[in-house]
Amino acid sequence: MAFFVQVDAIEMSKSSRFVPLLLVVVMLSLAGTWQLGQYARDWSMRQLKTEGEDRLLDTVSEIRLLLARFRYLPFLISQNKDVHTLLKAQTPNQVETVSRFLEQTNLVAGSTAQFVLNREGWPVAFSNWREQQDFYQVSHSASPYFQQALKGDQGLYIAIPEGPFRGAFYLSAPVYAAGNFAGAATVRVDLSQLRPDLPQVRDYLLSLQDKILLASQTKWQQRPMAEVLKAAQTQQLSDGSTVELRYLPDGQRVLSQSVLLDDLGWRVTVLSDISTAQRVGRTAVLYGLGGSVALLLLLLYLRERHLKNLSRQETRQALERNARQQRRIINTTQVGMITLDAQGRITFINPMARQQFGAEMSQLLQQPITALIADQPEQQSLRAALVSLPSASFTPITALESVALRQDGRTFPMLFSLKPMEQGVNATYLVTVIDITPRKRAEKALQRANDQLEHKVKERTRALEEAQSELVQAEKMAALGRMSSALVHELNQPLTALRTYIAISRALIAREETVQLGQNLDLIDDLTGRMAQMTRQLKTFAFKKPEQLITLDLVTALDPVLQLFAETFRQQQIDVVYERPTEPIYVAADNARIEQVLTNLITNACDAVAEIAAPRLVLTLTADSDMGRFSLQDNGCGLADPSQLFEPFYTTKKMGEGLGLGLSIVRTIVRDLDGTIQASNRPEGGACFTLLLPLIKERPE
Repeated sequence: MAFFVQVDAIEMSKSSRFVPLLLVVVMLSLAGTWQLGQYARDWSMRQLKTEGEDRLLDTVSEIRLLLARFRYLPFLISQNKDVHTLLKAQTPNQVETVSRFLEQTNLVAGSTAQFVLNREGWPVAFSNWREQQDFYQVSHSASPYFQQALKGDQGLYIAIPEGPFRGAFYLSAPVYAAGNFAGAATVRVDLSQLRPDLPQVRDYLLSLQDKILLASQTKWQQRPMAEVLKAAQTQQLSDGSTVELRYLPDGQRVLSQSVLLDDLGWRVTVLSDISTAQRVGRTAVLYGLGGSVALLLLLLYLRERHLKNLSRQETRQALERNARQQRRIINTTQVGMITLDAQGRITFINPMARQQFGAEMSQLLQQPITALIADQPEQQSLRAALVSLPSASFTPITALESVALRQDGRTFPMLFSLKPMEQGVNATYLVTVIDITPRKRAEKALQRANDQLEHKVKERTRALEEAQSELVQAEKMAALGRMSSALVHELNQPLTALRTYIAISRALIAREETVQLGQNLDLIDDLTGRMAQMTRQLKTFAFKKPEQLITLDLVTALDPVLQLFAETFRQQQIDVVYERPTEPIYVAADNARIEQVLTNLITNACDAVAEIAAPRLVLTLTADSDMGRFSLQDNGCGLADPSQLFEPFYTTKKMGEGLGLGLSIVRTIVRDLDGTIQASNRPEGGACFTLLLPLIKERPE
């Protein structure tokens, strides 16, 4: 009895010591479990943050690719010859041709609409012309994409969705004709077309100016960001980074990650559900509590160790089988294969490689692989790479063209590849060799054919240049013929009148009628002045640009010209609007030719408003950045064909009223002065001529 009492006392003593130890273990387990849960949640949030960054990068990349898919379209349209022809002369047939071209291009490219605007911003061709005939009644002159094209830029404009309009982006490109802006090629793509091609992530938002353009859930589109993402909270992770947590309208808590695309102004946001991270934390807690089953884990460990030993044995047997199978494949393949050890020595060479190098196995075993590479200067980099096989800087070689060395000293071209089969101390490498001698022969034959073709192309080009020179000479002769015909016709009438007046004057001299004789002499003087004016225009047409120009004030140069036309303005009752600048505008020119240009332009403007009930001229003289600008607007009948206006001998006046050289002379003078002149029809009626000359910044002494 005393023995059992003593045993019970000892057991109670052990139990009393075990209870505090158990409590300590329990407390440590709870603390460790809580810490494990915190670490698991933090790790999961970091993983979620990394995955969100990857999805954000994928979404941004996909958006860039989608935009790049449409960026080339405006430039493609701007280079179309039919579009250039349409902008020069708009005819119904040409409008239909270009509209059909835009319709087909729009269908193939997958855009929403494509259209061409003239230099005033009015549509002249439309891809959806079959459904929207009223599209031509709306001007796009104030639209950002037209203004960007007008400045010579590749336009990109995003329209924010409002009401039923779901938003779109516009791409534009300028169209030039003869170096001048002729119009704009524009492509429209609805934002809804981007959604099927975007990555199918959990949730994403695409916003502009805090308004959602596109979203993975259509119910969020066209809503302010503040209504979809609410109550922003910042949480700091163990690695020092921070994440932003928000609530969705349904109360779901998500991780929000966004980036602003500076060139587009778009903000791309991806949302990640953090319930997974919370679930990982709870799971970690459960796993921590499972530490009490240590015995089971120990048994599992012993069992796993036994299974691992069995697996190692099976793996070793599988590797041996694979090695034997690889050896059979290497022996029967039609590609030369060589295996190397860690020092780059040959351990095996298959029959095809032995045939290629003309050697037996015994001759090549334990030889360095560099013995099979030709010792040529261009092969030194390959030989150096093969020498460094055991080093950590080794990189695989794939299909490298090199020169192989046979045992008899001959060489042949080959494709050389080197890949590692096993890493570590017992590393092995596999070399594949492909003889490309037939391909090199074919390349040489192709090169000879290309050289012959290039020679034929040069001969053909030379023949075309000679033919072009002959065509230019023929065109000069044709222009000379037209000039001679017009000049003969213009001079024939005053010569006939001169002969008539001379005959009358002789009769008057015989009768001594001096009064009538004086009038006839005045008429003869007028006729000779008219003939001199004709020949003076031809002389000016051939005028050579002076070697040096002077500094000229456009404001001062315009004053005497206006005084010269003061009587004409009064007789024709022309309302002239001109606000004389207070500051001078200096350009490099000469006074005589500037006055000739201004006189010619004002003369044409007076002729254009000669039959208008209320004639009006608006003159503007300004300095824009580095150019001096003179603008002349009239309310006449406009220009019939602005594209041919500056061609020599082109005139809309009646026979006998002009040779058609005035504006051609003006363009020649302006070009000699490094300036430009433009002519266009005003939307409200009449014509507008704009003269641009480079400014001289420094004031003359």
